[in-house]
Amino acid sequence: MASKRNVTRILISIIFIAYGVSSVIQALHALLDLDLGGVLACALGIIMFITGIFGLFRAQIKICRVLGVIICVLSALEFALALAGGAFLVDSLVQALLAWIYFDCT
Repeated sequence: MASKRNVTRILISIIFIAYGVSSVIQALHALLDLDLGGVLACALGIIMFITGIFGLFRAQIKICRVLGVIICVLSALEFALALAGGAFLVDSLVQALLAWIYFDCT
């Protein structure tokens, strides 16, 4: 029977992969518009996709932890920039919290 940590890691990896795929789809529009926030979100999505793949196959847990910290910091930065601009990006906040949980469970 899988432990709760393994189930949590697998579920968050799947969520990261989904976020990453949707981000890659939106990457072209952000690069064409030269939108800094969009480019940051695309880079974050690509990192999330890679982390999700690594976490799903339980490869290189130390790398997954480092990428989890990077995702948490970049998501928190994206949330803070949006908040300073007058927007409240719930997705960025959720991504930061998921990355924190992911770091804790790996």
